[in-house]
Amino acid sequence: MRRRLPGILLLQITLSGCMDNQLGIEKRVPNRPPQTILSGGPIDFAAATDYRVGLSWWGSDPDGAVDHFDFILIDHPAAIDSIGAGFAIDVPGVDDPRWLGTQATDSVFVTLADTLRQDPQGSPPADVLRQAFERWHTFFVRAVDDEGLPDPTPDYLSFNAVNLAPTAGIRRPVSPGLQFQAPPAIFFSWSGADPVGDGSMREPVASRWVMIPSAVDSRGRYTSWPDSLYHLPTRYSWSPWHRWDAADSAGVRALVRGLAPIGTGPGTGYYIFAVQARDEAGAVTPVFDTTTPGKNNAVLLRVSYPAGPTLLVEERFLGAYTFVGNTMPFQLDVAAGQPIRFQWHADASQYGGEVGGYRYGWNVRDPGDDSEWSGWSRTTLAAPTHAFVVGTQRFYLQARDNVDNITSIVFELTPHAVTLERDLLWVDDTAALTYFGEADEDARWLQVFTELAAARGFAFFPPTDVYDVAARGLIPPPIDYAFRYKVIVWSVRNGSRSSSGLRTLAQFLDPFARRNRNLQPAFNYLSTYLEHGGKLWINGFRPALQVWPQERKAGTAQDAVNVTNWDDPIDSHPFVDSVGTTSLLYRLGIEMFDVGAATGAARSTVPHFCSGLQRFVPADFQAQEFESTRELDHSHWLEIGDADIESATAEGLERQTSAAAGHRHLVRLTAELRARLRAGETVRVLAVPESLPAPHVHEFALQDRVGFWGAPVLSTGEGWGFRAGEPGRPNVEIYNMPSAMATQHPALAPVPGLSTVLYTYRSAVPSGPGVVYPQTADGEPVCVLTRTSPSAPFYAAAVCGFEPHLLLPVSHRQLVEFIVVRHFRLGTGAP
Repeated sequence: MRRRLPGILLLQITLSGCMDNQLGIEKRVPNRPPQTILSGGPIDFAAATDYRVGLSWWGSDPDGAVDHFDFILIDHPAAIDSIGAGFAIDVPGVDDPRWLGTQATDSVFVTLADTLRQDPQGSPPADVLRQAFERWHTFFVRAVDDEGLPDPTPDYLSFNAVNLAPTAGIRRPVSPGLQFQAPPAIFFSWSGADPVGDGSMREPVASRWVMIPSAVDSRGRYTSWPDSLYHLPTRYSWSPWHRWDAADSAGVRALVRGLAPIGTGPGTGYYIFAVQARDEAGAVTPVFDTTTPGKNNAVLLRVSYPAGPTLLVEERFLGAYTFVGNTMPFQLDVAAGQPIRFQWHADASQYGGEVGGYRYGWNVRDPGDDSEWSGWSRTTLAAPTHAFVVGTQRFYLQARDNVDNITSIVFELTPHAVTLERDLLWVDDTAALTYFGEADEDARWLQVFTELAAARGFAFFPPTDVYDVAARGLIPPPIDYAFRYKVIVWSVRNGSRSSSGLRTLAQFLDPFARRNRNLQPAFNYLSTYLEHGGKLWINGFRPALQVWPQERKAGTAQDAVNVTNWDDPIDSHPFVDSVGTTSLLYRLGIEMFDVGAATGAARSTVPHFCSGLQRFVPADFQAQEFESTRELDHSHWLEIGDADIESATAEGLERQTSAAAGHRHLVRLTAELRARLRAGETVRVLAVPESLPAPHVHEFALQDRVGFWGAPVLSTGEGWGFRAGEPGRPNVEIYNMPSAMATQHPALAPVPGLSTVLYTYRSAVPSGPGVVYPQTADGEPVCVLTRTSPSAPFYAAAVCGFEPHLLLPVSHRQLVEFIVVRHFRLGTGAP
């Protein structure tokens, strides 16, 4: 810019000049203009220059000094081709208002490169993105001297700036290449990348988006894709450009409301959403891509109800359920007086939303009256414990997202009394063909129960105490029927998916699987039954497969199932890892199971045929230790080994205590005492004094804390099917496989003492080289017992992965007695 001196100063200079006798007009020398040279930058008319162009210049003044420089950067029309033909260079005039001043002699200029000279439609997106955007520019620069006189002949050059366009990619929950199921109101979010030219990337500077209604043809193809985006109909328009780094995130996400779901009108429910990014050179994403990860800036939508967050509701004994949108009342049966504590968690990320809050209420009379609800809260994830004895109670729960989509659920809870008034219920759930035939199998079980009831003094009356599932259309025992019994023995066989009442009642349903949302299955009352003092023994052929979904991921059909870290083969779990811990199997102490290879299924080249069962002995188990009462300021310890209790000798056994205060004691275990210990009783014995400095005795309270004492040695009968050198028909499952559990991830902290292995698998093939995963060789578990708490003296649940009626009759009876009488305490007078 030219500098101008104030008018009064010019007048003073003029007057002084007129009074100067030494300087006349003929002696004055005119001011000469400075000279300007562009010393650095692209060559003139360069056809491909990076849009960030570096330029440098210098100037000189023959009769003074250069004060500053002026420059103009001209953007030529976008239609001009890449060789520069078709534009004239007009040097700006001296007083052109576009001149800008600077003291610098170099700078990097960000120029426009916003013209793509290729039709983006019809070519692969990757090819189009490799084509440069262009724009021609001319740069003028002039020096201005210290008297304000500019160079009348500015130096200049022309160049074509080039640039690669930025890309945008719509983030999850949209998946590249897939149609997106959307609710009527949805948040879309996206990422972007702008290639700098040196291999690095930066973020774009702005973005815009558009939503276009569409339709599908008979083959499900969107009729306006992609033409409607490349040639946007006039009735639709792009959103305004938003800065990428906008404080309200408008540059990287958009809220779209009011989408019409399918079925709400003719041709409704189908849409196309797209986003474009723009960089600092003005280049805009030129293509629309639904398939390329990270560059999928368009998506085909199918809008439908229900709308709302996915709401997961859990209750310790009632199970876990998921809901979306507004659902019908969900009916559950509970035990009278049972404490109910609902917990929940919601997720709206499947459609780009966020959970805004939750509220709940008991027995809400008017859902529209806010005063009957708790207040909306993002942090309230559980309701206070609630218990009731009679009358249906209703629990209301809502989850709301940040665009006011709401998921609502009502639980209708009906109480049932757990009376435990009768002794033993046998559930005959084995209608499938067995070795003996159904009639022979029934006769064996009835004989065992009848003889044991007579010997132990508990009641068993087959007309009322046997529930034949097949005879009742595969319907499991009603809840009020089951709640009448102290002990339930449930015998089941694996068959088709609808082949057992146990499957109908208690199969685990992954609450995150989309097919299970808003599903109201039969209520599994068995966990509630166990919690209220009931005792349950499930046995049979592959019983785990009756209470676990048979789905497997591709290629893993023969793998063992990790219950604690289950992942659905179709739907992954968004916010809970060990979802299987809500299953009945886990409640029964099963962390992992396998159906074994003894059926002849191809697992390896080595046949793993089960030749029998053996009692489990932990590798580090030596004996159980007991501490005596304290006398004279000291106590003693006594070790009782498994062999001591199981000894068949009629004579008493003497065992020495540990040393304390310089002496020991002797404890005598008679045959009668050992029999009582095998029966699970608590036995008090006195330590016989030896030669002591002061006469005294100690008392020991002995009881089988592990639960093994008295477990019978089991012998298989002819129905077991194994014969030397021949393939056998196994009746065995593998539970809590130690080799597989050791590598479980993520590991769960076990609760010591809750469950224990009772019997293990004895293989026809000895363990060693050639016996491969899942290592179904000697020592793998096959029967598990479970306590209600680590301190409980007896086990309240059992699972056997084999059919007890295939044992020898005496072993069958001994096993039933050990579980039902020894641990379930039936016929002992104990509660």
